[in-house]
Amino acid sequence: CIPKVWPGFTATRRFRGNTYQISVKNPDGVNKGVVRLQLDGLGIDPTGPIPFVADGKTHRVDVLLGK
Repeated sequence: CIPKVWPGFTATRRFRGNTYQISVKNPDGVNKGVVRLQLDGLGIDPTGPIPFVADGKTHRVDVLLGK
């Protein structure tokens, strides 16, 4: 959940040797509800966890909030 007035945010998360660059966009001004989730440009289930890729590299996570 984020405040409705936030247009989005970015964050970097290190996890078990990997780096995840996370971008959350909130074009509809909601405070919850993931409508699209991508890992390195590939769509993944927005209701599930982000898969762990054990390769020690940097990965991009794109999150789109909406109704």
